[in-house]
Amino acid sequence: MPSKTLAYASSGTTTSLNTGLPRNKINEYTNVQFHDSQGVALQFAHHALFGRARKAKDRIHWSFPSNKDERVESLMTWITTVSYSLGTYGLHRFLQSRERGALIANADYQIPGGKNEPAFDWLTFDQLQETRDKIMQESAAFYDPAAQTIVFVFLPSKSGNSVAMWRRKINVPNNMRLMLQGEIALAMAALRREEDYVVHVDESSLPSRTEYPGAYPMIIEETGKPKKKRKWWHFFRGDW
Repeated sequence: MPSKTLAYASSGTTTSLNTGLPRNKINEYTNVQFHDSQGVALQFAHHALFGRARKAKDRIHWSFPSNKDERVESLMTWITTVSYSLGTYGLHRFLQSRERGALIANADYQIPGGKNEPAFDWLTFDQLQETRDKIMQESAAFYDPAAQTIVFVFLPSKSGNSVAMWRRKINVPNNMRLMLQGEIALAMAALRREEDYVVHVDESSLPSRTEYPGAYPMIIEETGKPKKKRKWWHFFRGDW
């Protein structure tokens, strides 16, 4: 049975870039057609992204260089090339969901049909909270969705139990911000209060709320049995 996160990712994703907004406002400035995998691109890495058997630091790895794998490097370059349109697309997904979130792409996934194109799923803060990864949650909680789009790129291990993760922050074009300022104002006004964005982590070494009472979002520690540290020598070739 698919998880709630994957069910959310696959819901309402067959709509075009124009859904919910005046057709000419988006198409006039976006020349790239972006694809949503409807959660398919996340399925193989589900245990790595949302599993509870291991801590987030053992499932999601941030220190790997992006230029060591051709798939990752190619996708990163493509994101930079289409950043203008991708920033607009991220704004559109925010306006659709009415919640802070991020685009996420699997570097090892391409849309069916022989097209050499990636897919970008949208996960809201609540879905990212299920990862228990501090960086992913804080990225969505702290950014200004009217000004930036957060993009996560991951590469799953052969087993699907771990992923290497990268993050990019893409600026939303100023002309789109001005053109959609009415819709943006309504969506921003409907967001929850800043202090209501609660980061769930499973690392006992992180600072507690009592140590930093003025810091948002709130950090809730979920402690568990400590596990033996593992070394990752072969970043992209091993079954990590």
